[in-house]
Amino acid sequence: MKYLNHIRGLQHLGIPTTKLQESIAFYEQIGFQIINEEKQLNGDNVVFVEANQLVIELWEVQFKSEKNGAIDHIALDVTDIEVLYQEAIDNDLIIVSKGIETLHYWKKGIKFFIIEGPNQEKIEFCQINL
Repeated sequence: MKYLNHIRGLQHLGIPTTKLQESIAFYEQIGFQIINEEKQLNGDNVVFVEANQLVIELWEVQFKSEKNGAIDHIALDVTDIEVLYQEAIDNDLIIVSKGIETLHYWKKGIKFFIIEGPNQEKIEFCQINL
């Protein structure tokens, strides 16, 4: 499989929150530092915090999750999003994003797509534009 040729490792864990400032304070208390702050397309905030190369994405949501401590997705850092997207199609993986999507995060933007695993877990393949 071509996946292993393009996956560099875990990029981040995504955690939605209705209490962004409390979440930031909590992660700072246990050793994380803010490494990036952005605005979502809807104007709400998204913050990336890091400790020892573990990155957590915290983003504001307007609803409370049915589960406490819910992790929304696991994002993998990749080097060739187009190759991996075609590989996902060729292997009949369940793609839950609208193809390869883009966001303005990280100065030059990102490209990503999301698949769903057998337990309805979401795996994001994410390439930061350098």
